[in-house]
Amino acid sequence: MRNNMSKKRFIIEDYTNKPTFASFLPGISGINGIPIWCFYVNRGQGISSFGVQDKNHCIMEFDAAQQAYKNTPIKGFRTFLKIDSKYYEPFLSENLNRTMFIGSNEFEIEEINEELGIQTNVLYFTLPNEEIGGLVRKVTITNHNDTPSVIDLLDGMPEVVPYGVDLNAMKMMGQTVKAWMQVKGVKNKIPLYAVRTSMNDSAKVTEVQGGHFYFSITKKGELLNPIVDSEVVFGTNTSLITPNGFINFTQEEMLSQKQVCQNALPCGFFSDKITLHPSESYTVYEIIGQVENKTQLEKIKVKFNAQYFEAKYKEAQALTEDICKVMDTQTANPIFDEYCKQTYLDNVLRGGKPLLLGDKQIYHVFSRKHGDVERDYNFFSMTPEYYSQGNGNFRDVNQNRRCDIYFDPFVKEYNVKTFYNLLQIDGYNPLAVKGSTFTLTAENKEKIETTLDINLGELKEEFTIGDILNLGINEKYLIDGILRYAISHIKADFGEGYWTDHWTYNLDLVESYLAIYPDNEKYLLFEDRSYTYFYSGVKINPRCDRYVLTENGVRQYNAINHSTIESKKILDTENNVYTSTLFEKMMILATNKFAALDAYGMGIEMEGGKPGWYDALNGLPGIFGSSMNETYELYRMLEFMYRLINTYKQDIKLPQNIVSFIGNIQQNMSFLEKDTIDEMEFWKQINDAKEHYRDTVEKGIVLKDTILEYEKVKFIITIWLNKLKKGIERAVEYGDGLCPTYFAYNLKEFDIIDDKISPIKFEVIKMPFFLEGVVRYLKIDLGKLQAKEIISKVKSSDLYDKKLKMYKVNASLKDTSFEVGRAKAFTPGWLENESIWLHMEYKYLLELLRSGLYNEYFKAMQDTMIPFLDPKVYGRSILENSSFIASSANPNEKIHGRGFVARLSGSTAEFLHIWQIMMFGENPFRMKNNILSLKFTPSLPTTLIKEDDTICTTFLSNIKVKYHFNRPTKETDVTPLNSTVEKYVITYKSGAVIVVNNTTILKEAEDIRKGEVESIEAYITCS
Repeated sequence: MRNNMSKKRFIIEDYTNKPTFASFLPGISGINGIPIWCFYVNRGQGISSFGVQDKNHCIMEFDAAQQAYKNTPIKGFRTFLKIDSKYYEPFLSENLNRTMFIGSNEFEIEEINEELGIQTNVLYFTLPNEEIGGLVRKVTITNHNDTPSVIDLLDGMPEVVPYGVDLNAMKMMGQTVKAWMQVKGVKNKIPLYAVRTSMNDSAKVTEVQGGHFYFSITKKGELLNPIVDSEVVFGTNTSLITPNGFINFTQEEMLSQKQVCQNALPCGFFSDKITLHPSESYTVYEIIGQVENKTQLEKIKVKFNAQYFEAKYKEAQALTEDICKVMDTQTANPIFDEYCKQTYLDNVLRGGKPLLLGDKQIYHVFSRKHGDVERDYNFFSMTPEYYSQGNGNFRDVNQNRRCDIYFDPFVKEYNVKTFYNLLQIDGYNPLAVKGSTFTLTAENKEKIETTLDINLGELKEEFTIGDILNLGINEKYLIDGILRYAISHIKADFGEGYWTDHWTYNLDLVESYLAIYPDNEKYLLFEDRSYTYFYSGVKINPRCDRYVLTENGVRQYNAINHSTIESKKILDTENNVYTSTLFEKMMILATNKFAALDAYGMGIEMEGGKPGWYDALNGLPGIFGSSMNETYELYRMLEFMYRLINTYKQDIKLPQNIVSFIGNIQQNMSFLEKDTIDEMEFWKQINDAKEHYRDTVEKGIVLKDTILEYEKVKFIITIWLNKLKKGIERAVEYGDGLCPTYFAYNLKEFDIIDDKISPIKFEVIKMPFFLEGVVRYLKIDLGKLQAKEIISKVKSSDLYDKKLKMYKVNASLKDTSFEVGRAKAFTPGWLENESIWLHMEYKYLLELLRSGLYNEYFKAMQDTMIPFLDPKVYGRSILENSSFIASSANPNEKIHGRGFVARLSGSTAEFLHIWQIMMFGENPFRMKNNILSLKFTPSLPTTLIKEDDTICTTFLSNIKVKYHFNRPTKETDVTPLNSTVEKYVITYKSGAVIVVNNTTILKEAEDIRKGEVESIEAYITCS
């Protein structure tokens, strides 16, 4: 494996003899294009499956990784050659010179057969900026012989899934569904694959208009003859291994055979006969895609020629380059620089790329749920329309949008508001986040039609941007007209349950926002009264209904009560949508979470039936699991709230329901402090209060607001912080000095009253260490004070993989019960059991950096970050992240250090945050004497600093920043502790140049934030 930075590609030589890996093309076809999803593996000709929208719209059948590695050489793309009558199939036989070149939006494979003197290259990319989605395949055959070669060529797919056949039908009813299948257009040399009618077993049957098309065109513009009947190609060899028809018959004989174009699973091959002179090449372009009707295909096929496809290839490359330029970085390590951009691209794929449409609408494009051939259980979706969006989960989308504000300041508080508005009045949130839609009032719809002279009659009541453009309305009218009046909505669904951790990522969004807009803090928290509350109609059962008696003792299984009430926003007693400030919403959230503390006052209970981020502990809620992660995060949120209420001294308004709830908590806190009640009784009382509160809001209605004076709020927060601190200290004692992550509990004593279980005494069950607990603990002030001691203990613990010099997601689970969840069943060192889970390891790196442990961070970075790994060990491109790396705990030593499950990982969000701090500091914008200021405080290891003592990077998406370092030695790292900015040279887009001889920029800071500056040069002296 090696890197080719001139073409910005990663190169894998002899790829079919390397350990298996899977990856994918990004599926980005531009805002005015239709995305294609496309997975590839390092076997055969690469592509293992592709299609439109989701797995139910395959063109090449989706296989999970285990099957893809076996099937791709046979069921994937194939090339059959007869060279001077000698049969040869590239990319199938063993021990040939074979290479894979991986780019950001394309990849290519190459095979050189020295014995036959033939080189075969295949290039893949998805079609950008067209009204149809398609995969482009460019096949080039080169003759390296000294004499001409006569070549029979047959190239294509052994199986094409017709339009209208979903994945389940292919897998489970493959024989039956053949009855619907047909291929049209063979004589016109553009086959269209589809079923005749809809396949649902219902009274309503409709004729299918769309189809999957496939054709092949030479450089000269000649369409090749298609073969869609696999028997013509393979004869009776149904294994598809040997193309007996191609071997035994001439091209003329094959093409003269009558093809069966219905009642069979079709293939898609194209035939040509060529003579290649020495050093001459032959190229054919193929495109396979989907159209909604024949008219769409007729309209676009006239464009197709060699020049068109070459131009589209450059356009596809430019698409991702343009997206990633916001993270353009030039250091002493070009691999690191390309990794930065690739990681930004992959972060976009999970969180979306924000666009500012008109003057107010934020719209995220290109996102999708993480699902691929290795993560085969997830059902991803990419809408087949312009301005495409996909589905996602609350936690994933939330985290991957954390750094939006650092690259696109126009996002402002949009993400903060989106995810806080999805929080419910009980502190939980829906799982599924579906993207943005719009609505128009009847009045505004009429106004738009009159003003713009357009007809919106066919527009759906709730629509996307793609829906508008499908009506033929141009983008100018869309942005300047329709969206000016449209109301934006975030679509979400309850999903499967309530995870304990989802709310914890919201504060990260607030902190990121304040790193760019610190001057808006008071408005954001206390003055904007437009925050709403999601209501899913799904309630957590009271304890008496959650607890069941089993042969193993009492368990907590029946967490959720599904109501028939539709999802909506919380209303007040006058049926108006209830709104509050962000601080008030935080207060409601904090109250709910404080009341969810376990019976020892340590962790927050998993009462919603789901665990937290580490969701392979799916059994932990059943054994009364509680999580310290959320306790640390609650402490952090209350620290933040205390600073705010102490700074701004603002009274707040809360619904009477929540005020009564808080009063009940405070009363019992008083009893606890006076030793009138013990921890168990306190737990019972606050749970009673919490359940009563939930009953009062069960119909989605809150009572009239009551004012809480700021001094009272400050007092409440102080009391709660003290209680949490004692609980954390108690937990650390159980962890023998290292902050724990989880506890389970045994309900040792209980009563049964009216067939309901009433707890009397819980017994603590200690759990092994998990890296997440350390990460979360380091985020609070208590953790930062002890950071150096903590990381020393981590390195001495079972969390540290001494062989790989990496950090495992958990210590050994060998002594835990199988009841904790599927993680216990996983092989150690694999999936979520003692593997190097990259997302959490990167979170750990981030906290090392934020804690100011620069030397420790620089060392850990070099040992753990993907661009610094040995690609032979990592087993795939070191420009791309994996979800996890097999640790040395795995019994198979061959896979130690190898990455698995490609790219769409939360690790991208962590790296973007790390990059931001490394390049500019955690809070580049600050308030200094009530004036907005800007100060760069980079943290850079000497290994990244160029020979001329410079580094170039990009600030706020388009401001070029160049650092000039004056260091005592070439071995000196740059940190905020040893460096001072001597001056800034600011170049405006107008051409004006300003020199600031100071460590901090004051009056020009707002110009920089508004995008009026072209570049900044900072001169830094290090000691």
